[in-house]
Amino acid sequence: MAEYTLVNLMTFVVGLGLLFNGYYIVRRGREDIALFVLSAIVGLGLVFVALVPNAFQGIATLLGLEWQARAILVISNLVLFVVVTYLFNRIGKLYDQQSRLNEELSLLKNDLEEQRDD
Repeated sequence: MAEYTLVNLMTFVVGLGLLFNGYYIVRRGREDIALFVLSAIVGLGLVFVALVPNAFQGIATLLGLEWQARAILVISNLVLFVVVTYLFNRIGKLYDQQSRLNEELSLLKNDLEEQRDD
């Protein structure tokens, strides 16, 4: 039988928070579905770890690690790598969109000033 601690409760709450936040952002139409999928994967992973804390023993054995904590750290680092890569790509796309909007705004402002002069 698994032993549940305060850490399990906090992990469960954070996982549910990520799931709710991803759903809320997509529902409001502020972000694309990729953010929801990423939030769902991380949130479900946290809920899974909170409810089945001994599951990482099998993963540790599969990875050839002797301690469950090392398996958790390896998986956590891999997930963080994916999240950071996604965020960097997203920031790059947003920067490009902002640059295009600034160029268009400058052109429109220039056209408006030329029309006023005529």
